[in-house]
Amino acid sequence: MIIARAARPVLARGAIRNTRLAHGHPENTVYNMPFDYRNPKTFAVKIVAYCSLGFAIPFIAAGYQLSKSAGADA
Repeated sequence: MIIARAARPVLARGAIRNTRLAHGHPENTVYNMPFDYRNPKTFAVKIVAYCSLGFAIPFIAAGYQLSKSAGADA
């Protein structure tokens, strides 16, 4: 509640919205993302691949560990 009340003047001035362009000059625009997202289709394919791999890694590791333990019994 206190934080929201303190943030109102900052949001009203638009200080957060205008931080993308430095003093209105597009050549001073900062692109600080570690990947290129200007091509939406390529970005979508890359983000789906990244998220899918991150989700699949625990299942792959569990399957590998289970197959190792099954082989040790034989």
